[in-house]
Amino acid sequence: MDPLTSNWRVGIPLLLLVLIPAGLYPQASSDSLLTAQRALYLQEAGDYGAAADAYRAYLKAHPDDADALSNLGVVLVRLGQYDEALEEYKAAERLRPGDWRIKLNLALADLKSGRLHEAAAQLEQAHSQSPQVKQISLLLADSLLQLGENDHVITLLQPLERDDPSDKATAYMLGTALIRERRIEEGEILLDRILRDGDSAEARFLLGTQYYESGNYPAAVKELGSAIELNASLPGLESYYGMALLQTGDPDAAAIAFRQELARNPNDFNSNLAMGQILNVARKFTEAIPLLERAVVLRPQSTEAMLAFGESLTGVGKLQEARGRLEAAIQAAPDSLEAHQDLAAVYSRLRLPTEAAREQNVVNRLQHRAGAGSSALGVNDPAPAFELQEVGFKKEVRLSQFRGKNPIVLVFGSYTCPNFRDSAAALNSLNTKYGSRIPFYLVYIREAHATSNWESTENEREGISLPPAATMAEKLGHAAICTRRLHLNFPALVDGIDCRVEKAYAAWPSHVFVIGENGRILYTSGLSRQDFQPKAMEAAVRSAFAAEKSGPRRMATFP
Repeated sequence: MDPLTSNWRVGIPLLLLVLIPAGLYPQASSDSLLTAQRALYLQEAGDYGAAADAYRAYLKAHPDDADALSNLGVVLVRLGQYDEALEEYKAAERLRPGDWRIKLNLALADLKSGRLHEAAAQLEQAHSQSPQVKQISLLLADSLLQLGENDHVITLLQPLERDDPSDKATAYMLGTALIRERRIEEGEILLDRILRDGDSAEARFLLGTQYYESGNYPAAVKELGSAIELNASLPGLESYYGMALLQTGDPDAAAIAFRQELARNPNDFNSNLAMGQILNVARKFTEAIPLLERAVVLRPQSTEAMLAFGESLTGVGKLQEARGRLEAAIQAAPDSLEAHQDLAAVYSRLRLPTEAAREQNVVNRLQHRAGAGSSALGVNDPAPAFELQEVGFKKEVRLSQFRGKNPIVLVFGSYTCPNFRDSAAALNSLNTKYGSRIPFYLVYIREAHATSNWESTENEREGISLPPAATMAEKLGHAAICTRRLHLNFPALVDGIDCRVEKAYAAWPSHVFVIGENGRILYTSGLSRQDFQPKAMEAAVRSAFAAEKSGPRRMATFP
């Protein structure tokens, strides 16, 4: 990807330094001048291989010509020979230190080769040497945006925006940084200014980003999708579209978007990370590793990237390497529950019981702290009582009727929830295997993507559409449709129109709980592909049997 390819973003050509004309070379022979002129002609004509040969021939006679060295670097970049280009630029810079044009070419070569941190460092130096050169400031801002350093971008561009409010490139990148930092009101001012100049892919991208950062993911999907129709090549656009699709429960479409972004820009952090996480969930760890390794290189301080990379390394059995990554993640984020959980598992597999026990103690402490400061239900919390009608029967089912008798599995979901539908086959399989010993129930709750508020792209593709239930009869009907179409082999209960049980369990849009015979939660998980692991749930179900056999335990009380 050439940086800043959009006509709203500053375009900096790779050919920045040209050879000094023949009339200014009194010391050069006529043959050398002809070779130099031929090299420049071939370069401008796009015959980069021949141009490189001509420049090298000229440089044999004139090895200290900084312009020729830099132009040779430009040609080598066009040929994809980035390391060789960097050597030529560095040689030119040694001959002419402080020339911002050579420094800019160095940075562009780093960008083209994926060395974003090195490029930003070069541009920082160039900016400190020549702060008046707007090209440097804008290219530096673009590099920092790719690295997620939005605050730095804001500091860099706000003075430029005050000096020239009409500059669209500055407004676009500053607005992007402000919105990504959720400084929405400030970003809206710049967005409004851009929109006044007419519709464009850039304006739609910025508006879609605003919707995303505000949590309005369906609107973000629509706005970002419309921006793609106008100009899919905008850097980062497919990436944000993929992230919005993930938030609306459509990982398959998100994966397509992430792959599209990576085909244009292999160094997009969010696409590398999210695609790697999707592959981890699918247990395609070998495919995930290069993406997550790139994500860690791009943002070494990202705990999320280190954790995902550690998971993929664990998945392929590289336990020592995974250990190092996870230990680094904990150094960066010592209170990360997920990091300590993963590291405890790795220590166990490495047969390091002392270390595993230490990490498990930290896990227990963090879980207790999280439970104390959150309304979400966690392991060992008492399950809230309920009394709900069973679909197809007039009888009511109460949680208290299972107390002291057997565990129970509660699956919360609705037909319009793609994650619930995706998990139905695994839940059916678990019920087939264990349902004779532990009852499974669907608790049908508020629609995840009702037609009136939050449409899902996956639902649109599959032709699934339901209005929000206005009455209990409608909700019972929706539950019956869900059970029939998904071929659920376990009964369904229906939460009231007031959504009381859904709220008590914080279960919207979909969730599963394994509740012990003592009325306490043994296992809880969302049903997204990233969260739900059938094997982990099966282990919890089996542990529920073990707890049942071990004798009476402290009971949760029900009204």
